[in-house]
Amino acid sequence: MLVTAVFVFLPPLYAEHLGLGAVVGGIFFAAKLVDITAAPLWGLFMDSYKTRWGRRKPWLALSAPILMLAIFMVYNPPENAGGLHLFVWLATLYVGWSAWTISHTSWALELSRDYDRRSRITGLLQAMTMVGGILIGGGWAIMQWITTPTLEQTASAIGWFMIIVLPITAIICLLSVPERVTSNRPHLGFKKGASLVFTNMPLLRLLVANFMISFSTYFVQALFFFFVAFTLNLQDKTGFILVFLLVGGLIGLPIWIRLSERWTKHSCMQIAVATGAVTSLLLLILPSNAVILTTVTFLLVGLNSSANEFLPRAMMADVCDHDHIQSGSERMGLYYSLLQASSKLASGIGIFLVMSVLGVFAFVPELGADNTDTALQRLRYLIVILPMIAYVIVIGLMWRYPISREYQTEMRGIIEERERVALRSSAIDN
Repeated sequence: MLVTAVFVFLPPLYAEHLGLGAVVGGIFFAAKLVDITAAPLWGLFMDSYKTRWGRRKPWLALSAPILMLAIFMVYNPPENAGGLHLFVWLATLYVGWSAWTISHTSWALELSRDYDRRSRITGLLQAMTMVGGILIGGGWAIMQWITTPTLEQTASAIGWFMIIVLPITAIICLLSVPERVTSNRPHLGFKKGASLVFTNMPLLRLLVANFMISFSTYFVQALFFFFVAFTLNLQDKTGFILVFLLVGGLIGLPIWIRLSERWTKHSCMQIAVATGAVTSLLLLILPSNAVILTTVTFLLVGLNSSANEFLPRAMMADVCDHDHIQSGSERMGLYYSLLQASSKLASGIGIFLVMSVLGVFAFVPELGADNTDTALQRLRYLIVILPMIAYVIVIGLMWRYPISREYQTEMRGIIEERERVALRSSAIDN
């Protein structure tokens, strides 16, 4: 829900309706810098300290009230809300979000060491992500169908919906699944630990690829409202169209999971971004005032979006095995926090570029549909060209990626043998 709601609603809410304009891009980027600093610290902390309730569960429980407060404040801004209000509560939301996602996803990725089972687990996580986004878009569509709510009213309703659902889902999660018990890990000094991170070439390639994928995703999401509402002249159908963009991802998800099991995850990622680049070209020829055609187009555009989310996470679990072989330590929290940090840096830069470049393209968010025809048409090129460049870079980064199914199986055997030796030694000592 947050993935969709933050990047679709907040930029136009604060830029257009609260009159902050292009300043919003800078605020999002500054809040992301706070988040990018916090995310690896969360990861290191969760990896290093085990409580009586586990390494992951307590921090997911702690993050829930932080998120609830931040959502309330950022989605229900007072009339005199300015840049400071947005920065403080957006940064708070991001920090709570990091604790939530790092604990939750690390917990999930540690449930299995099987190459393909990890794809299925992360695929299921992504399916629930798509369902959350569809609920947000569907709620927006229903409100637009029943009445004509302002963006402020829509954002407030969406915020309250998330506040109600969030603790319920957290409780279900905490009571449902155990954490996998791991063997004792040797202490790594900061210098050695950092050296292993920065010399891990599969990690660095994956982080850059994830940055590019995330940049294209958030860039499109930040432009979605402006493009659909004003360039395509479908402002009263934005929620309806958003639902089909997300449904496209849900339809495509089982296809990408099956392809990742048939081939490899990195080759599947190459196919997904190539598909995304081709389908995004349809936006260049999409006519205005064409509801059905726009809906079908965004359904096709959304087909690759689920692969863009779940494949990097599934691949990161395999990268952690590579690190485990070298360090003797399981550092899933740290490594996933680095993946998340690359996504967050991309989202901050993406929104900053959107809100900054719009002015260069003579588009003024406050004017909405009253912008010039030239400015409205320039949005077409903006929403297509930069994501396509990012996709091409990803294809190159995934060329001859070193962690294959066979190599991961070999690493898993070494790790499991080490754990058996450690358990036997521990039993003898006791």
